[in-house]
Amino acid sequence: MKNVLEEIKRNKKQILVILIVLLIIFGVIFFVYKIVDYKINNIDISNSIHGIIVKDGASLYRKPKISKWKHIRDLNIGENVYIVGEFADEENNEWYKVKNRDKAGYVLKNEVDYFKFSKENGNCLMSDVSKFNIQFKHFENAQDYEVFLLNSDINYVYIRAGGRGYGEEGNFYTDSKYKVFIEACEYLKVPYGFYYIDEAITSEEIDEEVKFIKKFLDENAKEHCKLPLVLDIENHDGVGRADKIWEERANLVSELITKFKENNIDTIVYSNAKFADKYLSSLNTKFWLAYYTLENKIPDYWYTETDQQPVQNIELMEKMVAWQFTETGAGKAIPYKVDISLVKNEFFREFVK
Repeated sequence: MKNVLEEIKRNKKQILVILIVLLIIFGVIFFVYKIVDYKINNIDISNSIHGIIVKDGASLYRKPKISKWKHIRDLNIGENVYIVGEFADEENNEWYKVKNRDKAGYVLKNEVDYFKFSKENGNCLMSDVSKFNIQFKHFENAQDYEVFLLNSDINYVYIRAGGRGYGEEGNFYTDSKYKVFIEACEYLKVPYGFYYIDEAITSEEIDEEVKFIKKFLDENAKEHCKLPLVLDIENHDGVGRADKIWEERANLVSELITKFKENNIDTIVYSNAKFADKYLSSLNTKFWLAYYTLENKIPDYWYTETDQQPVQNIELMEKMVAWQFTETGAGKAIPYKVDISLVKNEFFREFVK
């Protein structure tokens, strides 16, 4: 041991030089690795497809190959990824090249999905949501809602903006969770719009509502807010401010539609089919009507094929462009307790250009 120490003392200069050289080599290797790592992960996502993970057990790999040595991280259902390319490996497995958080890598294609807008004529599905979908745990967050949109093949979304409250005061409110749903739609690039619950009982209150909604739209209508504003005209079991003036309601709503048009805001009217049939069908507007079939499936027919009294109202049926057929999902096809509507795609897609 003594001899070894003496030998180190005699050659300490050479040993120090060797250590310095090794440090430089390792430093250069680390620097080169960081440059390579930066180039690999700093990929352009400006023209990427916005996708999400839709399968348990998904993994991100450095190469398009299932290997524990190439594994970067596990991915959760609902996790956002930016798709920048697609590949097939030697075994014909299909992969997406993606950016996930700070890393670029590869994910099996069947573990990722993204929104595909349907341009076909005919009926397609629309979702409408509010704070209650979060409150009742239908969705925990924006990513949960994104999974629902893709798994349920939803083409359009309506988000509750707010409304005028009950009671003599008729105070305005905004939905406390609307930003969650905007985030989901904007990320996936799903066309969406807002609905507003009207309770105006005078012309002065109509002016107030137009001002309230116009300000809301100015502040919250982002890139993919494409759809016309929906005026929610409902009966609220006797507690609504306008529940006792249904005979006058059509005139007030017509005034509201006109005022929005003067402000270059397109509108349609949502209502219960029976109330629309009795009080609103003369309005110069398109209608989104609610009637729940209780069939627990997605209808393969249009509302006019039901035995409901409103289908006899030809004027109303000619203006109908959307049918809310459930508030509890649609069985195995849509196993979520949510409002779902069938809509005429040829009408709504005109707003998505």
